Amino acid sequence: MSDYTEADLREVVHRQKVYDVLTRYCRALDRCDVALMKSVYHEDGFDDHGIFQGNAQAFAEYIIREIQEWFEVTTHAICNVHMELDGDVAYTESYLLAYHIVRPEKMDDIFGSTYMKQFRVSPAMEDRHLYLFGGRYVDRLERRQGEWRIARRQVVMDWNENVRSTMIHDQGINASLTVRGRRDGEDPVFLNRR
Repeated sequence: MSDYTEADLREVVHRQKVYDVLTRYCRALDRCDVALMKSVYHEDGFDDHGIFQGNAQAFAEYIIREIQEWFEVTTHAICNVHMELDGDVAYTESYLLAYHIVRPEKMDDIFGSTYMKQFRVSPAMEDRHLYLFGGRYVDRLERRQGEWRIARRQVVMDWNENVRSTMIHDQGINASLTVRGRRDGEDPVFLNRR
């Protein structure tokens, strides 16, 4: 005899489906996939990222375009996902860790003039700089017609760190790691499915 009721099992399924939406969002950002990004939001969803506040479908197009223009590489990861289910509504708080390699021509836009002066940085320099971000996604997800999607998202910044990069690709153990992530259908995650 099982200690779990049908309601318990149904809750586990719903929690996993909500979690899948949250991780799909990160994949959409890092692979720069607009269609995938749109799939995590309801048509009337709202996103408040600070730099953008408005319809989430419009945000999907905006953020993918900007990610491609601002950053050479991004990695977004969520952890410590706290979730409260209330019928067809889920309230989540997901801790966010994000890593960005800033394109040289966008450093002033990303870091601002104080950083640029403090470190005597010029967009003409070949140094790479990192924008590291720690924060949270505070979301309300809704299940409509059997599908979970984000209805409202608020981004909360807890900290950031801005530093010169010490990335090494061609020496030591890194020289053997020749497969690199891409922002298109040629990324290994998609090639693996062929």
